[in-house]
Amino acid sequence: MSEPVLIAAGVADLAFSGIGAALRQARTLMVRSDLVELSQDGREELRQRGRLALQRYVPAPESHLELLARRAVSRPGQSDV
Repeated sequence: MSEPVLIAAGVADLAFSGIGAALRQARTLMVRSDLVELSQDGREELRQRGRLALQRYVPAPESHLELLARRAVSRPGQSDV
């Protein structure tokens, strides 16, 4: 058999085994008595992950007091004395 056919068959087998495992886990989840709590915990974990991701990749806004201090320094004719 040619290499592309073997690779395609391997990818298909991997995908089908992954789908089978996901279906088995979904079936296990359906019979759990704490499904509501489990889904709430999952939602909270996703919220926290989202918050951390945004903190990592989105620049934080400038502090209000720092903004006021820069405006005060930039005013002409103002003195601290």
